[in-house]
Amino acid sequence: MKVFSNRSAITKMQAAIIAVIIVVAAIAGVVYYVYYRPEPAPPPERVLRVGFAWPTYIDPAVGSDFSSSASLCNLYDPLVWPTPEGDVDPWVAESWTSSADGLEWTFTIRKGIKFHTGNELTAEDVEFTMERLLTIGEGYSYLFAPYVDTVEVVDTDKVKFTLKKTFGPFLISLVRLYILEKAEVMDNIETPGPYGEFGDYGKTWLLTNDAGSGAYMVTDRSLDEWFQFELFEDYWGYVDPLAPTIIKYSWTSASPPTTRTMMLTGELEVTDQWMPAEIMAALDAEPGISLVSTPESSQYYYMLHTKKPPLDDIHVRKALAYVLDYGDMMAEIYARYTVSTGVVPKGLPGYAETQIYTRNLTKAEEELTLSKYYPDIVENPDNYVIKFHWIAEVPERERDALLFAEDAAELGLKVELVKTPWLKTIEEMADPEVSGHIYNILVAAHYPEAGSLIESRYHSKNVKSWEQNEWLEDPELDAKIEEALATVDINARFAKYAEVQEDIMALCPSMFIYDYRATYCIQDYVKIPAVEDPSDAVLVMGYNYIHRLWQREIPE
Repeated sequence: MKVFSNRSAITKMQAAIIAVIIVVAAIAGVVYYVYYRPEPAPPPERVLRVGFAWPTYIDPAVGSDFSSSASLCNLYDPLVWPTPEGDVDPWVAESWTSSADGLEWTFTIRKGIKFHTGNELTAEDVEFTMERLLTIGEGYSYLFAPYVDTVEVVDTDKVKFTLKKTFGPFLISLVRLYILEKAEVMDNIETPGPYGEFGDYGKTWLLTNDAGSGAYMVTDRSLDEWFQFELFEDYWGYVDPLAPTIIKYSWTSASPPTTRTMMLTGELEVTDQWMPAEIMAALDAEPGISLVSTPESSQYYYMLHTKKPPLDDIHVRKALAYVLDYGDMMAEIYARYTVSTGVVPKGLPGYAETQIYTRNLTKAEEELTLSKYYPDIVENPDNYVIKFHWIAEVPERERDALLFAEDAAELGLKVELVKTPWLKTIEEMADPEVSGHIYNILVAAHYPEAGSLIESRYHSKNVKSWEQNEWLEDPELDAKIEEALATVDINARFAKYAEVQEDIMALCPSMFIYDYRATYCIQDYVKIPAVEDPSDAVLVMGYNYIHRLWQREIPE
């Protein structure tokens, strides 16, 4: 029998079948990859957690302290942007013109800026923002209220401000005009309210939400403790590729030991600026953590109530100014700062060296003997107790208040320390009958000129705010401040600022303790432009905390 075998034929058939299988499998694989491929892993979130004193008010018509200002700078865009040189760059306004008399200012609004809702920013939003600020009359409204007469929408991209009188720093003050979306605010007003047809003007909603166009937007919050912001993907301006994508602002200043622990465990990237020097030094000694500082336009004051006995007597105030040992206080508590040499910090444009009070026990005793309360004030000090209210959220403040009390005791004066929470401090300082004899508070310039601090600290229109406890209410001084601010020529304006600073120093309404530098600890994987290069620092509170320009590296 003949057996037939064709191996080559079988092999070809098998090969053909295998080829078909491979092709089908490849096609199936491609189809699966196209339609069912897994999403790539998202890049890791760049979370930045920052400590602050509290509370924080994120409404542009309300907030004005440090945490509030830092929030506003990130949630909103200002009309113009401050520069390290003390000038302004175009921002929401891409250009502007002014009349020869300085009373009319017309701004052309940049096109293409989106609010967090996706709607475009227009001149109408700028008009609404200024009118709302002036109507509510809080926050930074005092910068504009004496000067802005009308706001007019000229076109969708043009808005005109007409002033009642000249205001030399008007342009630079607009770094504090943070633009709100009119439609978003109007959609969230509560009625009835104190503002007529505008109800509450959105104030309740804006306590915990934003209506801005800034690089970050509010996504979560616990009003009494923290806010969370996330990067706005449609932001029109520059954002560093390594900028944080999530930011959390938290109240940490009340417990420095807890802040220290959070830094060591990696639960915090940036501390608040109010920690005791020894805790900052201890953190600085830890690997991966650095103590850093940035220039600021802030000064630390003892605010003396000039209408409350015995501080209504200038000789008592001068005695206190001479008895304080500034050198000891700086060495023991505030070595990281420099002692003040004037009414405003050195380096602020328009500053004049005017300090005349240094530790001099002889002069202090001489001044006290000139007081109308002498000798009873030293023979019966319990009848003249000077109440020193220190801010509870900043424990370090108690230490310098204690030193002050010890120095005052050398004159036979009695100083009683009163631990006062910040919110209660604000309430007290709104009433001359309730406010204490002395508060120790840091105050910053709101635009980079001496006139900003001079006005906020000593003009009568700003009494009842937390930036004043002097209660001077001096019409002559007010007139001089107004004249200086109305001067358009910068050199002439600065000369008038100098005269006003000399007048203030002579009245001794305050004690001028130190010029402030923002000092805090950071994780080394956080890079801050003003820290890396101090020449990049902006002398307007909050503007060194522009997080879209920070870098938050992801440690390996």
